[in-house]
Amino acid sequence: MLGEKILIALSMMFLCTIIHAAFSVAGLHTLEWRLARFGPPRGPFDRVLMVWLMTQWMFIAIVIEAVLWALVYLYTPEITALPDPQTAFYFSMVTFTTLGYGDVVLTGEWRTLAAIQAANGVIMFGWTTALIFYFIQKIYKDA
Repeated sequence: MLGEKILIALSMMFLCTIIHAAFSVAGLHTLEWRLARFGPPRGPFDRVLMVWLMTQWMFIAIVIEAVLWALVYLYTPEITALPDPQTAFYFSMVTFTTLGYGDVVLTGEWRTLAAIQAANGVIMFGWTTALIFYFIQKIYKDA
């Protein structure tokens, strides 16, 4: 029983890693293309805009990942604590960010799934932070 939940969680972590990698690569390729085509950013507003765009781009990846976790919660018949898509997405985002309000919780062995999602979120947010830091270094390199 518990092994099934761990297998589901590890599969979701793998899927999130693939999504995050694809968004990371696309964002960095876009930066490289922009720098090659137009040269370094002109002025502080251009730099801030580029950082903001990359941050928004990676946030989209995080939302997609949280939606996929929410779908697992929503369409697993044994999980009855998440009765509708809005509750499932809310629970998934709160868990993925490790905020964990506790107003909606999973019961029994399914709690392990939520704990692994939280660990997955920590990894994805750490990855995003490192990527944005790298992005900022590249943008401000010649400033």
